[in-house]
Amino acid sequence: MAADRELPQAVAAAADRLTELVDAFEAHPDVAVVERVFELLRCVDVVHRRGFQRLAELLNVAGLEQRALDDPEVELLFELYGLGEGRERTRAEEVLAGVRPYIESHGGRLEVVEAEAGVVTVRLSGACQGCRGSTATLRHVIEESLRDGLPGFARLEVQEPPEGVDRHDPVPGFVPLSALTAPPPRVLVWHNVLSLDEVLPDAVRGVQVEGEHVLLANLGGDLYAYANVCPGSPLPVHAGEVDDGVLRCPWHGCRFDLRSGRRVDGAGRPLHVVPVAVEGRDVRIGQLRAAS
Repeated sequence: MAADRELPQAVAAAADRLTELVDAFEAHPDVAVVERVFELLRCVDVVHRRGFQRLAELLNVAGLEQRALDDPEVELLFELYGLGEGRERTRAEEVLAGVRPYIESHGGRLEVVEAEAGVVTVRLSGACQGCRGSTATLRHVIEESLRDGLPGFARLEVQEPPEGVDRHDPVPGFVPLSALTAPPPRVLVWHNVLSLDEVLPDAVRGVQVEGEHVLLANLGGDLYAYANVCPGSPLPVHAGEVDDGVLRCPWHGCRFDLRSGRRVDGAGRPLHVVPVAVEGRDVRIGQLRAAS
């Protein structure tokens, strides 16, 4: 920021103090306290973000956006909320940095092409060649990460790379003070749960992974994983019947396509996808955890 556009001393001091407080809470030994603090920050973000987005749209229509951004205090707010040209894409890059290790572990490459008005467009290339059961998982992992970490996220669009083009991942940008409203960084932690031979063909099985209940489905040798609950309830579905790749909930009778998790008997929430991979004969489940 230019010298003649410096923030007022009180605002600059408050911004520095906020950064110090966030850093201190990130290092707090009580995980519950850390989660509540960042939940508070995310709620503040959600309350304010849509209003600032609408304000930016109105300023743009009136041709006043650049004039507003010449004010350092307005510029700070736009940076803080990821507004203005390129800033929403930068936030999407930061969120997806946590899932890139998962994508790359299966030979894939993830590139953020564009992010605007809540719609994030990504390009996937080289993903999951020879990786059993994980192709259907990739899009859901990306989408869930954006839904959890990018306020205002509305939709994910996936592009295929042009034939013969090999693109390298761009280096994620840096948004000043973005940590004030972003969730703590997360990494994907893998757990070996059982052998592939223990999941019968064309059947499902429930397992517990670090306190979470997971449903595994083996369809023609391809493995899929979901949260082991009927959406909207705490009731497990691993005792349901499987017919031609469709699981029937033993409690409500609703039916889910085990290759996508979507309901096939009408409108309703899908099964929540869980990252899964097979290495040799070992079945591995991935969980997103706060980075240490």
